[in-house]
Amino acid sequence: MKRQIISSALALSLVLGGAAALPEGAFTADSAIVAQAKSIQSGDYKYSLLKDGTAKIVEYKGTDTKVTIPSKIDGKKVTMIGKNAFANNDKIKSVVIPKGVTKIGYWAFKECTSLKTIKIPNSVKGIDIDAFTHTEWLKNKQKKNPLVVVNGILIDGTTCKEKVTIPKDVKEIGAGAFSCSSIKSITIPKGVTKIGDSAFNTCGKLKSITIPKGVKEIGPAAFGGCINLKSIKIPNTVTKIGDSAFYYCTSLKSITIPKSVKTIGENAFSYCTAVKSITIPKKVTEICDHTFWGCANLKSITIPKNVKTITGEEVFTYCHEDLTIKTPKGSAAAKFAKKNGIKVSYT
Repeated sequence: MKRQIISSALALSLVLGGAAALPEGAFTADSAIVAQAKSIQSGDYKYSLLKDGTAKIVEYKGTDTKVTIPSKIDGKKVTMIGKNAFANNDKIKSVVIPKGVTKIGYWAFKECTSLKTIKIPNSVKGIDIDAFTHTEWLKNKQKKNPLVVVNGILIDGTTCKEKVTIPKDVKEIGAGAFSCSSIKSITIPKGVTKIGDSAFNTCGKLKSITIPKGVKEIGPAAFGGCINLKSIKIPNTVTKIGDSAFYYCTSLKSITIPKSVKTIGENAFSYCTAVKSITIPKKVTEICDHTFWGCANLKSITIPKNVKTITGEEVFTYCHEDLTIKTPKGSAAAKFAKKNGIKVSYT
């Protein structure tokens, strides 16, 4: 049910032309790593404990205009700045993030309209969607270069237009980096290993993209709503395709899923209405619910015997009426097809 809600929300976003990102928290890992949900007050800060015993800043209650976040709170090492931790604070002008912090959460500094200076240590390896929305710091960065890069993570390219070439020092295209931008084509360097959540979400003018070898993960909703993207070749280094990764890519006619892929998320190719055939690689063991929901022209899909689980009954809902599943006899796919009245061709 949760994933259905997420899909509906994205569809609504596309129809209304709203924000590119899916509902906050839809794809975060916070819930999986927080050991103690209850926040603890310590001076100007509230924090919670992570499973490894370190602290996550969940709220700043102080009034300082210049903030130096402590490296430790109550003897606990600070490793994360949580979602909305400093949000809507229009007094803060500068922030120093301590060494040891590895992640900055969703909307961490949202609407910090006076924030001009941020010192981010090299230890930061993850920056969530819109962490610096509407800050003077980000605006100034964009004026100098529309491609804003922090510690090898391209965190913002939303002001880019037409053709984009990403610098060679970039290792990750961050969450929401190009959401709703007007780019038409993009060149990604070989050093990139991850395309983050909603990285190109609702880039309606994007027509072509080459994903280089070396990329291991395509994040949730990474290309969701790229309605003019006609083809994409996924390199044989990718092992994970996230939830809703290519949701509503209505012009996408050709999808090559390489043998390296082990995981395909829910709704990954739903509403790819132009796709006619797909082959699932042998390393995939599960096909999640709604993965091909609404693929109106999908007539053929090859599913290997290694797929042991097909979750839910709406994996192929609203696909072509002549859809045929090509699979070995006795496979989970064969049983699924028989149960749901889908044609089968044994391989």
